[in-house]
Amino acid sequence: MKIIKITKIKSQIKKLIKTASFNLPQDIIESIMQACSAEKNITARKILKLILKNSETAAKKKIPLCQDCGSVYIDILIGDNVCIENFSLLQDLADQAVSEAYAENYLRKSIVSDPLFRRANTNENTPAYLSVLPVCGLQGLEINISLKGGGSENCTFLYTLNPSDGKDLIINHVVEAVRKNVTKACPPVIIGIGIGATSSKVSELARKAAFRNLKLRNSDEKYKALENIILEKVNKTGIGPSGLGGITTALAVNIEYMPCHMATLPVAVSFACHSLRRASSKILFP
Repeated sequence: MKIIKITKIKSQIKKLIKTASFNLPQDIIESIMQACSAEKNITARKILKLILKNSETAAKKKIPLCQDCGSVYIDILIGDNVCIENFSLLQDLADQAVSEAYAENYLRKSIVSDPLFRRANTNENTPAYLSVLPVCGLQGLEINISLKGGGSENCTFLYTLNPSDGKDLIINHVVEAVRKNVTKACPPVIIGIGIGATSSKVSELARKAAFRNLKLRNSDEKYKALENIILEKVNKTGIGPSGLGGITTALAVNIEYMPCHMATLPVAVSFACHSLRRASSKILFP
């Protein structure tokens, strides 16, 4: 059994929050550059160039990519024969890491303690939304950090469809959600779609799909084709960057799916803005 000290995990979380806050992932940068080359709309090209300039400035001056520094999702994958020391303290240590990272890097704190009545700021951007999942074949531990702003978080939709509804209704729902809501999430967006599982699990699938590397297409050819079909239809809306026109309303459509009950077809849609903030690291053993 290999033991990983919980303090090491805390240290990695702090570093990953800092990296994600200031550095736009390379796959996003490349996608925006490609979109800029393809755009014929002058205003759209200007906006895309400003997004790239913003990413350069944020990385150089160590300032946030966006003033909304987001909610913190922490997904920890545990490999074979790995034990986290003092596992019961993991949530507490994760929250400490978030609190310290946000204070030390002057990141805006946006989490309120009571969602309905008091809505007092926790002043620490805690709690973190933590999940831990065992993964067969992983030789160690992997930490994935995703920071999701309020605008894109508000653009999350759940549909409980009938199994007979099929892909055409899913396409229609996604395109309609884009038409009505995408400008709230700072387009161009990445659209994450979860299909299957349960109504509670499918929203998590959609969120993870939205943060998936844009170079990773769905391994199933039918779902990969569906990703391409939806992306084409979304970009044909002409909404464009910042909602001011163009062919780049979305940079990508990512789908994740799971088996589901034979009487159900849960579908969730989650938008991620162009300042997509994610970072990951691995703690490996020889």
